[in-house]
Amino acid sequence: MIGARWFPAAAFALAATVALALPGRPAGLGVSVAAVLVLVLAVRPRDPWSWGWWAAAATLASLATVRAATWVALPALAGAAVLASLAAVGPRTGAELARAALAWVRDFAPGPVFVAALGAGQFTNRAGGRIGPVARGLALAAVLLAVFLPLFVTADPAFADMVDDALGWDVDRPVDRFAAALLVLALAGGLALARGAGSRPAGPARARVGRVEWTIALVGLNVLFSAFLAVQLTALFGGHDYVQRSTGLTYAQYARQGFGQLLVVAGLTLAVVGAAWRWARRDTRREERALKLALGVLCVLTLAVVASALRRLGLYEAAFGSTRLRMAAQAGTVWVGALFVLMLVAGTLKRETWLPRAVSAVSAVALLGFGLSDPDARIAERNVARFERTGQIDLYYAAGLSPDAAPALARLPPEQAHDALELMPEALGEPEGLAGLNLGRARARAALRTR
Repeated sequence: MIGARWFPAAAFALAATVALALPGRPAGLGVSVAAVLVLVLAVRPRDPWSWGWWAAAATLASLATVRAATWVALPALAGAAVLASLAAVGPRTGAELARAALAWVRDFAPGPVFVAALGAGQFTNRAGGRIGPVARGLALAAVLLAVFLPLFVTADPAFADMVDDALGWDVDRPVDRFAAALLVLALAGGLALARGAGSRPAGPARARVGRVEWTIALVGLNVLFSAFLAVQLTALFGGHDYVQRSTGLTYAQYARQGFGQLLVVAGLTLAVVGAAWRWARRDTRREERALKLALGVLCVLTLAVVASALRRLGLYEAAFGSTRLRMAAQAGTVWVGALFVLMLVAGTLKRETWLPRAVSAVSAVALLGFGLSDPDARIAERNVARFERTGQIDLYYAAGLSPDAAPALARLPPEQAHDALELMPEALGEPEGLAGLNLGRARARAALRTR
């Protein structure tokens, strides 16, 4: 039986394993094994009745392996949850039994929070010998990899093939995998709450992650980022023939796939860096230098991921033209990259107090710069340049741009310019006088008069 000290790490490890192994596969042995492991982890029978309920719950869970009919397996799993709740609480009277049967439902939602808080509270305790920190570090690494690995897999088919060959299973379906992990934590934590598993731990605000734990987690994350970038560089800079041969996609299709996931990766990494700096224990100067090195490597690798995302967006835009969404995504990606540069500078200068103000200043400058750069005009200029190279342009989309785009669209040949600017006079309306003075509309009127 796993002791209370092992409970959070084991729960997170089980959740990560289930998230990686089960989604996308029909219910079977994996579901039964996961259910029994939750029972082993969270329920401690106290008397013969509790042991009987425990055994009955495990037997019902095994029906997911024996029966293929969903309408048979699902009620059996629900019944297993009820029996597990009875085994956890150990009721003696009829009223206690009725309440205990629904205890797992009552404690289902708080379950993941309880597991996380219990684990955070244990980080403040140095007890546990050498194995405890390693186990907690591996559990933390498993959680991070369970989040980032599916994002990388869905972002790049070449990397997905490599992972599939290495692990023997697909790791796509990030939403399903997150839901599966959350379900395991909810059941394990809910059952532990139902049996009154000790006093509630100290809140995570006072928690500290030990050196062994954060070292294992950050090294694991850096290895994952490095592996992805190695595949990414080979694919993106290997040319169209390599991409077509290795993934079956055109260069443009490959570039489009995964941009959103890479942007999410960058955003999540910001959160990981902030959390690590806030909660990682660094009692000595050597530990602080090691933490800064690990986070610095992660920031540099993330900058490479950001560069890869920009490269993908540039390839896709070259193939299909510029749009407002692609322009905004490009600006947002550059902004995220600037934040990582700021964090690297702060770590190098060893003075982090100015970082929040610098982030606000850079964000304000980025927003102002984006507006002053005249996005609609830039979109039109890129699409006109693409038309001059390829003879292709989406005139319907161009006609929906604001008057800021008129000077660039006026450079098109007469037929295309007419279609792109046909609705522009209606959008401009009559001159608004001094109160309605606008440089973009004034330039548009001048361009239309020239045409």
